[in-house]
Formats: sequence, C-alpha cells, structure tokens
Amino acid sequence: MGTISTKGLRVGLGARGVIGAIGLGFICLFQPLFRDASSLLWAKVLLVLAALVYVVFSLIWDRKFLPLTNIQLIVAILLLSISIISGEILFLALGLFLHALWDLWHLATQKRYVPWWYAGACVYVDLAAVALILINVH
Repeated sequence: MGTISTKGLRVGLGARGVIGAIGLGFICLFQPLFRDASSLLWAKVLLVLAALVYVVFSLIWDRKFLPLTNIQLIVAILLLSISIISGEILFLALGLFLHALWDLWHLATQKRYVPWWYAGACVYVDLAAVALILINVH
C-alpha cells in the first residue's frame, strides 16, 4: 500500500513535475506584466491564478471537489487582500507556501481531478516564489 500512496508524489515531483515547473517558470518570467519584479505584482497574480486553476480543474474533471477548491481560492484572495491592505508581503509568501502544501496533499492523496505533473510543477514554482519573496523582504 505504501507504493500506491507514493505514486502521485513520484509522478508529480519527478521528471514531469520538474519539466512542468521549468515551463511554467519561463512563462511567468517572460510576461510583460512581471517586468518590475520589485512590485511583487507577479506574486500577487501567481497566488490567485494558482488557486483559480484548481477551481477550473474541478469544474472540468470532477465537480465534487468544487467546494474545496472554492475554499482555497477564497483563502488565497483573503491573503492577497490582507497583503495589499497591510502592505506586508509575507502574506503572499504564506499564501504560496500554503498552496505548495495544497499541491503536495493532492499528490499524496492521488487526487485525479488535477494532473499530477501540474501539481508537482506547482510545488516547485510556489516554493521558488516564496524564496523570491523572502529575498525581497527588507
């Protein structure tokens, strides 16, 4: 049973997840919206977009996960709002870190409404984004 429960983690965090993360990373890096890295607009967009993608996946592949994915979208929007109101970027880092945990949960429990390579790629991208945000903390 241990090998079955790690299959999602092996697939998502393996080569497919790494390749997906590299692809997603390049897409993010070359968007005109993200030219001014100091504004952290990229992190704000990434936080909401990462959560929204899961809602779309649940709409397309398995609607029974819609309430759960909507909750994580609301949490992402709430953390973004707190970050904007307070001016504290650590709320963005917290949101992206929590999203990385969300991705890992999907892999560990083998949720099939989200492609495993995508969840794995998100783990890498989310954690890299957290590191970039923390580097920008003065």
